[in-house]
Parts: sequence; C-alpha cells; structure tokens
Amino acid sequence: MAGAFMIAVTGGSGSGKTTLARALRARLGEAHCQLVTEDNYYFGRDHYGPQALTMSHAELERTFDFDNPVNKDMEHLRRDIVALRNGETIEQPIYNFPTHDRLAGEMKQIESRAVVIIEGIHVLSDPTFAKLFDLTVFVDAPSDLRLIRRIRRDEAERGRSAESVIQQYLRFVRPAQARFIDPARYICDIVVTCEAAPPDRDAPSDADSVDRLVAPVWEQLRKLGIAPAA
Repeated sequence: MAGAFMIAVTGGSGSGKTTLARALRARLGEAHCQLVTEDNYYFGRDHYGPQALTMSHAELERTFDFDNPVNKDMEHLRRDIVALRNGETIEQPIYNFPTHDRLAGEMKQIESRAVVIIEGIHVLSDPTFAKLFDLTVFVDAPSDLRLIRRIRRDEAERGRSAESVIQQYLRFVRPAQARFIDPARYICDIVVTCEAAPPDRDAPSDADSVDRLVAPVWEQLRKLGIAPAA
C-alpha cells in the first residue's frame, strides 16, 4: 500500500486522548484506520535488573517513574512509526499493566492502514517525532478531571487502589505533565479540550461530549481530504 496518513494524539494522563483516538478510528472505519497505543512500549521488568523481577506493584510504582519517557522504548516506537508510515506491518510488544511487565515472547502484528493514529502521553515529548506525522493533536483537560479519570481507570483496569494512584500522581505524574507533556501543546497543529465529567465506572462516555471533542479534528481531516466531506 502507499504511505499512510499519520496522526499523533497526545496529552496528559486522563486528558481524553484515548477517547478521541478511538472515536476517530470508529468514524474513519477500522478497515481504513489503525490505532497504536504507545503504552505497549514500556520496558519489561527485566530492563530494571533482577531486583525488579520480584518487586510488588507498590514497590515498582514507588521506585520507577513510569511517566518519564526513559521508561519506554521510544526508539522502537520511532522505528514502528516509520514502518507504518511506509505501509509496512509491525510486530508490537504487548504490555500488561496488572503485572507491570511485557508478555514474554508475545508480539502483536499490526498492519498499516490508510490512516494510522499513534496515541500516548509521550508521542511528542521528543519534538523530533513531530516530523513523522501529518497531523498532531494535543488533548487538554483540567487537572482535577484528569486525576479523577486516572483513579477510576486504574482501579477498574489495573488493580490499583485510589490511594496508590493519588500518591503516584503527586510524586511522578504531576511533575511529568509539566516537564514532558505540556510542551507538546505548543508544537501541535490542533489543541482540543475534553471537559466532560468522568462517567461513573462502566458508564459509556457522553456522546455529545465526544462529538465536541472530535469536531475540530474531523473538520481538519475534511480539509485535508482524509475524512469524507459529508
């Protein structure tokens, strides 16, 4: 296939970037659009040495700053972005958050599509990544909503307690937002704000708030001839 149209969706933890990325894929169609999640590029426990192999969740989260991009294999991600842009299929690692480790010996085959979305907090922490994309989007949200969304997500999906999420937020997440994530807003093509209140547990996202989030990005995709005009 010809080269893919590449979209970067970034923003802080709990900002709504995953909601935006999934909504764009759904509207473009999965046969036309591929979505890649940056979080799968976290290093496995063995990257940190033998002591990390037996650490508990709490010990890992107190010891390592998972909101610092040094804890992801960003060069592997860069190679995969280039490959997808060129229309190639990649072998992506699979990261398991409940165990804080990669699934040993397992890779996910991801085919390129006409449109490829790369979503994650660090996609543009290194400004040189920006040249790999045709459209860059920063998703913003008030800090209180981002924290609430993170607590609800990590309790439901990653087996963490609210207190552990709050401690991690204060120690690592909040300073990382200012140092590694917020600067990307100034180089992005579009900045959107997701101010919808976090839904209760498993409740679906409010459709109107998702429409408002998607609208400015969809309009730009229309202008570029990527999304249908009507």
